[in-house]
Amino acid sequence: MNFGKTCTDFRIGSGALEDLPRLIKSIAGEPKRALLVHDALPSEEKLECVRRALVDTGYSVEFMSLASVPSIASIETAQRVFATMESCHITADDLLVAVGGVEVCSVVSFCTRTWCSGTSALAIPFTLDAMCTISTSMRALDAGSSREMISIQPGWDMIVCDIDLVVGKAIDQVGMGYALLLSSAFAQSRRIWDQFAEKIDGIVDGVEITLIDALCNTQTARASAVRSANPSARNAVNYGVTTMHALRACLGDDVPDYLLYAEGLRFEARLAHDACGLDVDLVFEQDDRLDDLGIEELPFKLDVDRFIAALHDARFVRSNRFMLSLPKNPGSIRLSKVDEDILRRHAEAYLASRAELLEEGDAE
Repeated sequence: MNFGKTCTDFRIGSGALEDLPRLIKSIAGEPKRALLVHDALPSEEKLECVRRALVDTGYSVEFMSLASVPSIASIETAQRVFATMESCHITADDLLVAVGGVEVCSVVSFCTRTWCSGTSALAIPFTLDAMCTISTSMRALDAGSSREMISIQPGWDMIVCDIDLVVGKAIDQVGMGYALLLSSAFAQSRRIWDQFAEKIDGIVDGVEITLIDALCNTQTARASAVRSANPSARNAVNYGVTTMHALRACLGDDVPDYLLYAEGLRFEARLAHDACGLDVDLVFEQDDRLDDLGIEELPFKLDVDRFIAALHDARFVRSNRFMLSLPKNPGSIRLSKVDEDILRRHAEAYLASRAELLEEGDAE
């Protein structure tokens, strides 16, 4: 994957972990030290597999576990990683390895880009959403009480995705990845969006070639966005994200992120129909494809004024302008202004539909 001044070797396949010794030989010219940072996701067996691959390549390996850290993606955790890098004498010529989910990959991404002005880095994502995103973006780090505020463009030397790690997982474990595959297909082009409908059964059933193809298309879509010379187009990866942040602030952390993100996509598509002229048939297509992926609508009850205030807060903490990343067509997502009357009208209709879902669930 070429990002202009940098590039990332993105490897994906079934059983990719078993091929690690061969794959990682090209990362460093003269392997010496490696620091492996992991969360609670990889088993001892998987960690030992990665350790052996590094040792076989010529690295001496130190481990740092973030499994018990309550908030991995935070500036405080990054400081702990920096301290460990210092104690392990990690230099720009050594290797930092992230093994696990989005958060551990994100904090390692931040550290590796800033330590010694750039240290060699390998990511081995263990979740589908991490496989979708970490090559092009990191989960921004929390700073004190401010959530997801500090980020930098990732600069991985290599990412190795073993799809055996995500096939057959429950929707709570892969739902965010499914939603990202969908939003990336929508962001890429009308042709890719139309083809995505034909891939859904294969994605859900874990068909290797289908899942690999969808993940590769996701890398293409997200890389095209972040490389764009148009600042507005670079925000395409934030489609649905502002509403996700707002709903999280209103509904709390007990609701899974993938449901909040899917709701963000649903609501912002409806806004885009009025604000950008998005064909209403595409709005319903997106709904249907989320349903086909097993991502159901979220029932909840929320005051409209609180929801609108949360939307404003989520946006204004990161920008002085209230603009959302909205689609005009598949392949065209740009920052767009939303009139307050349009926002309120759609918010009222959207929240009424979610309250109705809640009432139907209570009746059953």
